[in-house]
Amino acid sequence: MAKRIKLGDVLQVLTSEGVAYAQVTHKHPEFGFLIRIFQGFYSQQPKNFSAVVIGEVQFSAFFVAQAAVNQGLVSVVANVEVPEALKSFPIFRARSGGAGGSIWLWDGTKHFRLERKLTADELKYPTDGIISAPLLVERIENGYRAELDENWT
Repeated sequence: MAKRIKLGDVLQVLTSEGVAYAQVTHKHPEFGFLIRIFQGFYSQQPKNFSAVVIGEVQFSAFFVAQAAVNQGLVSVVANVEVPEALKSFPIFRARSGGAGGSIWLWDGTKHFRLERKLTADELKYPTDGIISAPLLVERIENGYRAELDENWT
């Protein structure tokens, strides 16, 4: 039986570029676990995961964490306190109707439609949706960042 995911769990993600780490920071009632993926690859396991989770966040995403752990696609390697900077729920962005469609912001509870283009800071907001383990690995390997998402630039 795989370990039950809890807030603060640090996930180890094996990629072709090396080992990456993410932390489970929130659980949303509809979208499940929100993880923050940290910049950089590791050749050996860190001794102090509290130091890892204060590093730069590469991107944030809702992720099928429990299913991925159950299937052995990622593993829980530690549980450390969620850093203060990551305790607040991030604002997400979404677009309806494809390119040129309406832009929406979401704070975890309410949606707000924008009647303007996103600012440079808003382009850094994570995009909505739940990602799979293969997409998680692909994004980590490719250096994905929300502000560089080609569907928005």
